[in-house]
Amino acid sequence: MMIRHSLTAMTLTFGLVASALAAPSLEVAEQAPGRTVMVAGVSVAEDGFVVVHESDGEGKIVAPASIGHVAVAAGDHAAVEVPLAREVAAGERLYVMLHRDTGTPGEYAFGPGAVKVDPPLVVDGKPVVRPVAVQ
Repeated sequence: MMIRHSLTAMTLTFGLVASALAAPSLEVAEQAPGRTVMVAGVSVAEDGFVVVHESDGEGKIVAPASIGHVAVAAGDHAAVEVPLAREVAAGERLYVMLHRDTGTPGEYAFGPGAVKVDPPLVVDGKPVVRPVAVQ
């Protein structure tokens, strides 16, 4: 495709960052018990939030409630630390999810009774979310 080759040539020629064209992504590994979750890598094309959700007794995500979040600017980020509202223990399962920043910039407002603002970031009809074990 001519457009794709042109973008590749522009990237190589001008050193443009190709990540703006890439899909949003999360890299997260098993976590230690505590009051934070460390996300190894985040890539987003727009400002948003990294949000941590709990799981229920069956291991399914509990949403829209969350136990932690942190704002991220558009771009690529490493070692993003998300503070939690409570300590998580070994054996728990958490879900790390990307959310859009659609309300007041930098203020996370998604939650029970407010699901139209700062919604999950969706790619191909599915939220960008990763399950995480606490060990």
